[in-house]
Amino acid sequence: MKKYCFLFALLFITVCGFSQELKLKKYTHTQFFKMIKAEKDSVFTLKDALITYNEATDTIYSYTTTDIGEHHFSSTDTLTINKVIELENVHFIHQNGIEGQALNHIVFNKEVYLYNSSSALFYNCVFNGSLEIDVDIPLNKLLKNIENYYDNYEAEIGFSNCIFKSDIIIDIGTIESFSSIDVIVENSKFYTQKNKTEAEIAVNNIRSVTIKNNHFFGNSFLNLFIDTVNSTLFTNNNFGDVRLDFLKATLNASQLCTVEGNTFNKNVIVTIDSFDPNQIYRWNQWRNKITTNYGYELYVDSLLEKELDTDINFNELYQNDSIFNIYKDKYRFEMEKAYKYEMRLLGNFYDFYKAQHDSDFANDVYIELKNLETQRYAYLYHKQPSFSNYFTWKINQFLKMFSDYGTKPSKAIIVSIYVIIFFAFVYLVFPNNWETKSKNKLMDRLKLFAKYFRKNEGIKEIYEEEQQHKTMSFEEFRTYMNESKKEIPIYFLWLAKPIYYFSSYNYKLTSRFLKYTDILKGKWVDLSPKRRFATSLIMGFWIFILIVVNIFIKFLNALTLSINMFTTLGFGEIPIKGLPRYLAIIQGFIGWFMLTIFSVSLISQLLN
Repeated sequence: MKKYCFLFALLFITVCGFSQELKLKKYTHTQFFKMIKAEKDSVFTLKDALITYNEATDTIYSYTTTDIGEHHFSSTDTLTINKVIELENVHFIHQNGIEGQALNHIVFNKEVYLYNSSSALFYNCVFNGSLEIDVDIPLNKLLKNIENYYDNYEAEIGFSNCIFKSDIIIDIGTIESFSSIDVIVENSKFYTQKNKTEAEIAVNNIRSVTIKNNHFFGNSFLNLFIDTVNSTLFTNNNFGDVRLDFLKATLNASQLCTVEGNTFNKNVIVTIDSFDPNQIYRWNQWRNKITTNYGYELYVDSLLEKELDTDINFNELYQNDSIFNIYKDKYRFEMEKAYKYEMRLLGNFYDFYKAQHDSDFANDVYIELKNLETQRYAYLYHKQPSFSNYFTWKINQFLKMFSDYGTKPSKAIIVSIYVIIFFAFVYLVFPNNWETKSKNKLMDRLKLFAKYFRKNEGIKEIYEEEQQHKTMSFEEFRTYMNESKKEIPIYFLWLAKPIYYFSSYNYKLTSRFLKYTDILKGKWVDLSPKRRFATSLIMGFWIFILIVVNIFIKFLNALTLSINMFTTLGFGEIPIKGLPRYLAIIQGFIGWFMLTIFSVSLISQLLN
């Protein structure tokens, strides 16, 4: 008896399962549009139907797919519909393969409503009126029934290369039951207006959602809610001045999610309830443009509590740019709870990128997190002045300036170079102990050239006369060593010769150079005007080179002194006097601090 009852129950369930599909009326695509055209009312209504594809009559609704994913239709004629379209439990049969079927090149001048439909593809369509798609019942049983009758059936609601000029509301899925539906919105344009256009895309408990390569125009507000979707692809959309409220909910790590390549001109309101290393959120698409939904809602609620005008509702304030900007620029770090929510969101992103070993994005998030913390402590100090708040505020500012809060050791090096060069210019205008032997060198050179112009001797002879003391010392050394050769070891003589030539090399080389470059050949006053001009020009060039070289050497000495002060404070010895001596002490302290910051930043990055 139990066996018969079980078979009866199984048969009853099977018959009931197929009954819903069997009750659906069937129309071809051509018949469907003929019914719309024949409708005399301004509203076309259809319920409980399947719109199927007939190869004999519906070829204009079929397309072929190229290897690169482009769709080519057999007809590109535009169909204009001037009626309101209301469809409930109507499903357009699309079968997967090289060829597919879709509603293409249609202009809808009035509203379009689709309720509890599992499939509808729109290609190259224009929606001048509003579009509303609402699926609020589980469709799995129905989908299984349809799949039994149509091979490779696609439960897909999609828009490709479409234009939307009014409200668009897409709400698909239920939290109670999973529906194997795919939602695709790609390569489309949305024209929206603030306070005049409502835009919302909400999907829940479905198979996949793909929103890519779309362009949004205008300055309205778009709600994008993605809850418990197996696969999410949200890429390469340009939102322009449209503000996005993005919510992503995830139940388990098996759900795939990719959000990258999007462009935002305005801050994005973000809610992500769970981060998994397998997901992809590219920080560069919304760097410095991210705000948490939780904190912003707290602020809007606080405004509503103070608002006497009861006609103002939550959404009006929530979507108001002025309200949002006040929150972003002030209250997100002044309201403690909002600040905690903001820090939690940034902290979650930081941990997420760390888990992915993405140090670049992790550092970017950390900088934004510390910027917000700095704003918070500045506010706390002005509200309740204390040394602790002041110190944290200022040390954060200092660390940002010199190392981006320890994330960029290279920035500490660059700032250190600026400090060294700055102090080098300071030391350049003050004498130091390192230049005692060379401070009169330029005057000696000018005196040498003056003698050259006044005397008949060549510059070589004048130079040798000036360097006579050096010449005598060279000759005395050679004579002494030759006289001592019988009384000293032979290797002393071997060393003496190269030492003599090495010591006198610079002197001899300079003498030889001056001999071959001597152009005066007499006194300058005895030269003809032409030779006097030419000689003055050439010698002026050499004097200019001499001055440049002297200044370069002087700056090099100042730079070396600055590096010495910065790194070691002159090993305890400060070779300058007066005001620069005290500046050197300040530079030494700065150098100690900067090198410490560099070391800590470098170690931090190595450990990370």
